[in-house]
Amino acid sequence: MTVRALAHLALGALPPLVGWLLVRRVAGVAGRHPPARAAADVAPAALLWALLLAATARPVLAGLVVLALALGLALADGAKRRTLGEPVVFSDIALLPGVVRHPGLYLPFVGAAPLAAAAVLLLLAPAFAWLAEPPVAGLGETGRLALAAAAAALAWPTVIRPPAVRITGDPATDAALLGPSAMLARHRALARAERPARRARLAARPPLRLHAAAAPHLVLIQAESFCDPRRLPAAAARGADACTLPRWEALRRAALAQGRFAAPAFGANTMRAEFGVLTGLPEPALGLDRFHPYFRFARGGTVPSLAWALRAAGYAAPICLHPFDRRFFGRHRALPTLGFERFLDERAFAGAPRAGRHIADAAVAARVVAEIEAARTDGAPRFLFAITMQAHGPWPGPDPLGTWLAHLRDADAMLGAIADAAAASDRPLVLAVYGDHLPALPDRPRDGLATDYLVWRSDRPGKGERRDLDPAGLHEAVRAALEA
Repeated sequence: MTVRALAHLALGALPPLVGWLLVRRVAGVAGRHPPARAAADVAPAALLWALLLAATARPVLAGLVVLALALGLALADGAKRRTLGEPVVFSDIALLPGVVRHPGLYLPFVGAAPLAAAAVLLLLAPAFAWLAEPPVAGLGETGRLALAAAAAALAWPTVIRPPAVRITGDPATDAALLGPSAMLARHRALARAERPARRARLAARPPLRLHAAAAPHLVLIQAESFCDPRRLPAAAARGADACTLPRWEALRRAALAQGRFAAPAFGANTMRAEFGVLTGLPEPALGLDRFHPYFRFARGGTVPSLAWALRAAGYAAPICLHPFDRRFFGRHRALPTLGFERFLDERAFAGAPRAGRHIADAAVAARVVAEIEAARTDGAPRFLFAITMQAHGPWPGPDPLGTWLAHLRDADAMLGAIADAAAASDRPLVLAVYGDHLPALPDRPRDGLATDYLVWRSDRPGKGERRDLDPAGLHEAVRAALEA
């Protein structure tokens, strides 16, 4: 191979190196890593470059593609760290289809200028390189095969079997320890290795002590971006009229239990709280799958859950109501594993009123009430799990906080409508409500990042006892309310 060809290869290797350094800079990697760790971190970029080079024989083209992908990773990592306080994790790959289908939920947090730059680099630069760059001289079929073999050899010790460095399980800490690319590869490999044993340790809870003839209906509501707005300083400064939620407050005073809900994430990643409340499994039981339990952990077979327990107690087929894309977070595959037989997604809300971009909470309340009324036909108690969308960010316009507060007032009316339906029901009603996470707003509560919850029963009012709970604790509180 000529000196000119070697220079051509070196030129093509520069963009992946720049992309790798950019990702490390966004992740805050400081100082030098030992050679083995640095090699493990650069390996994914080098591997992809070598494979593209083997396929195209154009090193600059291959390098620009890798640089564009690295820029996308850096943008996502930086935006996630700024907005949610968490870096990109290995299971975020499962969110990419949602980004494509529903870009309005994600891309505003990144910014228009960086997105435009990444799009130009990803689309135009490789196309220009393909047209302008000749294949590297002297790299024939044998050379391409040798490159592919070298790439595979590089992948084995660094990507598939990364260096044996003790990790913490915290993605930000491990990204600084190993490098962000190596962290993603290591976390993915470890989660995959541990998953079968963790699933094998799952055990069904003791059966619920219920008599079907007197068992209450259960309505469990995962309220989007919900918390008591008085806890946010800027919201509280707008006065009682802006922050008062009268139906929530009345239910809270008569609740069997209420208090702070230790949501596992801030501003997003709803499925973490959802999985914990439905299953009662603490996060340590999931290992690294805790970042996205629906990605691989809750797939196939069964996972013990509230839905399975109520089915065994004689309840009708559990229903999930979610006025959005059933594929979001992979719920269409995960929820049957958790025991849900019916999934009323956005198609079941065709023609329903909207508030902003999403189906209004009033429509969710109407559907819940209709399902409770329909229970009279067969006499079986119902379990309805409603996942609301109205208050989902981002909140466009000059006053995002005011928009969010308006959504909360509609959520409050929804809770009142469902509680009022208990008076006309032939069974008691247990209503449990929790905020999936705090809104991704600059205004944060002074007392931490927890949301709020309550558990209320129509025939046995409580005294509003405060008990701060995590998702597994709320699962237990719901079971206790059903057996009360």
